Amino acid sequence: MDKIKGVNLGGWFVLESWMKPSLFEGIDSKDETGFVTKHKHPEDALSTHWHTFITKEDFVYLKRIGITSVRLPIAWWFQGDDPYVASIPYIHQAMKWAAEVGLDVLLDLHTAPGCQNGFDNGGIEGVLTWHLSQKNIDLTTDRLESIVVMFKDYPSFFGIEVLNEPHATIDMRILQRFYATAYHRLRKHTDKLIVFHDAFRPKDPSWSSFFQTHKMTHIAFDLHLYHCFDAKLAESTFDEHIAVIMNERLPMIKEISTFVPVIIGEWSLGIRYKSEQTPSEFNQKILTRLLADVQLYVYSQAYGFYFWSYKIERNSHLQWDFKRLIKEGILPSQF
Repeated sequence: MDKIKGVNLGGWFVLESWMKPSLFEGIDSKDETGFVTKHKHPEDALSTHWHTFITKEDFVYLKRIGITSVRLPIAWWFQGDDPYVASIPYIHQAMKWAAEVGLDVLLDLHTAPGCQNGFDNGGIEGVLTWHLSQKNIDLTTDRLESIVVMFKDYPSFFGIEVLNEPHATIDMRILQRFYATAYHRLRKHTDKLIVFHDAFRPKDPSWSSFFQTHKMTHIAFDLHLYHCFDAKLAESTFDEHIAVIMNERLPMIKEISTFVPVIIGEWSLGIRYKSEQTPSEFNQKILTRLLADVQLYVYSQAYGFYFWSYKIERNSHLQWDFKRLIKEGILPSQF
């Protein structure tokens, strides 16, 4: 399989307020559920956002610099379940643009009914009930099947990720049963890639037996490897961050790859320093570039990677903004 060199188109069809704060002005919420229920004219606002946040020129740019694939987060309510707004026409447009420029699209079910993680990116922050209802799980599988049937004939359709970031507290038996069911339902319609997130437990010993028992074909295992959410890393020196990538993540990727292809579906250059460890402005750029280079070296030894995210529409958060990082000379100008 050709290696994936990819980037996420986050914040487009699943809103996160931190990625585009201007959209949430006057709205006391960080997620899309709050947005559509508290905004006076959510349909108009979303239509404008969907038209302007990512355009065909962005697809052209990504293809030109050597990116091969985009991971496209979409919501379970993409058909417009009340009170949400349907994004179907815009997803079709994205698939057409990708096909026209020659980019692959990994569709990623980023939210689920009942919310699978309680995060803003799950669609409704503070709610974690997806796994408590078989009705939620069945509806998720139904929506996955609808997505594949709807988009599988596009030349750009590369595959589908069945659920983004299910919470680490969800019973692994429930999650793996859902994964197996979803796989068999989707395989009836496509032979393209099917991706499973690790539920923040990449080293759980059950994964090896799960993948070996079910004899799945053309699949990948998605790890999200960040530097700013782990409490230990948040207090670490820069040297310790580099050591984690080389001495922990690289061997882990190689080990897991012995029984299932691995993708790094999300990673960034976001890092937290204690105040006394913050380098000077000049050194900060050098260190950020080193953090990028080392991660690219390691993650390229997996099946591939997708940076989070292509675009952050605010002056801050440079370390998460793929396009600005290239402009600043921190990420390479060619992939």
